[in-house]
Amino acid sequence: MASVLSYESLVHAVAGAVGSVTAMTVFFPLDTARLRLQVDEKRKSKTTHMVLLEIIKEEGLLAPYRGWFPVISSLCCSNFVYFYTFNSLKAVWVKGQRSTTGKDLVVGFVAGNKLCNLQNPVQNENTGPLAQKLLSISR
Repeated sequence: MASVLSYESLVHAVAGAVGSVTAMTVFFPLDTARLRLQVDEKRKSKTTHMVLLEIIKEEGLLAPYRGWFPVISSLCCSNFVYFYTFNSLKAVWVKGQRSTTGKDLVVGFVAGNKLCNLQNPVQNENTGPLAQKLLSISR
């Protein structure tokens, strides 16, 4: 039980959550441009760079980050849970032995499976309203 509630598991969970939030924050405008290109067939621009410039010109400087907070909240929580679960399960299973690729894959599969069961309702809540808004923009 001590290996499940360890400082090392907490550090891995925080590092995974912070890393994912940082990466998504940096690349979120690209995701916005991708969604607009997929949904808005009337858009004049057809390249990512031009779509981003067009969005900023039409909707303002922060428009490429519209919808950022729900996505980041979900991503932060899910990666925290995943990395905490992964590191805890690995510590319990390996117990001082040398970790192997096979064991890491099994632990990663179990941690990811548990995360999907917990995260699916939250992910649906984030995606539904965004998809509806994008569909209304394209009409």
